[in-house]
Amino acid sequence: MESENMIKKIMNNDYIFSVVAKIITVITGIIYSILYSRYLGAELRGTASVITNYAEMASLIMCLGVYQAYPFFKKKNKKDIYLEYINYIFGMLCIYILVASIIAIYMSHISNIYVFASLLAPVLMAIKQLNYVVMIENPKLRNTASIKLELFDILFLIILMLCTKVNYIYCIIFLITKNIVYLIIAISNLKINITEIRPTLRGIMPYIKYGFIPMLTVILMEINYKIDVLMLEKMNVSMVDIGIYSLGVMLAQKIWLIPDALKDVLLSKLAKGREANEVARISRFSFTITIALIIIMIIIGKPLITVMYGSEYSSAYLVTLIILSGVLGMTFYKLIYSYNVVNGHKNINFIILSFTALINIIINYLLIPKNGMIGAAIASLVSYCFCGIVFLMYFCYKTKINIFNMICIKKDDIKSISKIIRRNNNVSKI
Repeated sequence: MESENMIKKIMNNDYIFSVVAKIITVITGIIYSILYSRYLGAELRGTASVITNYAEMASLIMCLGVYQAYPFFKKKNKKDIYLEYINYIFGMLCIYILVASIIAIYMSHISNIYVFASLLAPVLMAIKQLNYVVMIENPKLRNTASIKLELFDILFLIILMLCTKVNYIYCIIFLITKNIVYLIIAISNLKINITEIRPTLRGIMPYIKYGFIPMLTVILMEINYKIDVLMLEKMNVSMVDIGIYSLGVMLAQKIWLIPDALKDVLLSKLAKGREANEVARISRFSFTITIALIIIMIIIGKPLITVMYGSEYSSAYLVTLIILSGVLGMTFYKLIYSYNVVNGHKNINFIILSFTALINIIINYLLIPKNGMIGAAIASLVSYCFCGIVFLMYFCYKTKINIFNMICIKKDDIKSISKIIRRNNNVSKI
């Protein structure tokens, strides 16, 4: 009984709950990725990765930065804009479904990859924007939903593996079904009566005007994440190598789910009034945890990949190691970016990410022709390190916070964790 009470106290803390939820998501995500990789094989995995990356890039443009404006207007106006925002997203969804259908028909004679990417893009747009507002209003609900979706993915894949023999059609069916379910869950997480929703674009312009630079910034950020796969495809690297590379990238990105978990809650708290010292405190935790996870991956990564995914994917280990070297930099980027968004420092995000994306594209262009997927991994390493270091230097300069306060765990940090465990009354203050 005492242990149950202790668990309840710990879980009442938003940061710890988010980290625990992300750890569960990582575990279920690894299980999912094993089934996904073994079911599709490297070639179809590469095809699915290319389709998804095109769709996600298109969806970011469709967002028009509206979701980036939500925490700023929420903090600035001090009023409930929840339903108003949701109505805007559904208004955008209705228009984009129509536009995407026309584009898909036009693209049908060019490439099936572009057709399916066009149809997925509006759904991904809505998922991203609806999940964002849920994350701001209720981070725990968002994290709980992530776990449920991972479990759905696993169950769906098991059914496909038992009942079908993989081919291109089943690969597409999986992608479409998965994202439709994600959209349904995102709508259910809104916790409002569906009849209250009134799709509209009337009054959306202030969101778009504020969100335009953040939209470009996020596109640059996603270029940093996804341009490698798209450039590999454009430079005629085989879908098998793209599939192996995408697995290596996915494994490296699992390491930064911890900073992601802390970032989600940090964004919510910053929107509600927390300041720069909160960023520094969470940065110290995030940096330390990330280092520990990277060391574990270096030690056990290679045999783990071969055992879990099969010898077909063994070369993904080198890709993972190279990209992991840049993940530490992205730890600072993720947290400081959120601070800048909430406090209206949108231009600096845009400037830093512009240079980061440019560096990534140039290095990919130079290295992919001779080095293939290893060249793409090196490009990611360099751009990630550059991005993280510049964001860290800017934040320390702007806030006058010492760089050591961003990376070195303090005794007070350890004491704060102890207080969470010992006293429930202190949970909400940490």
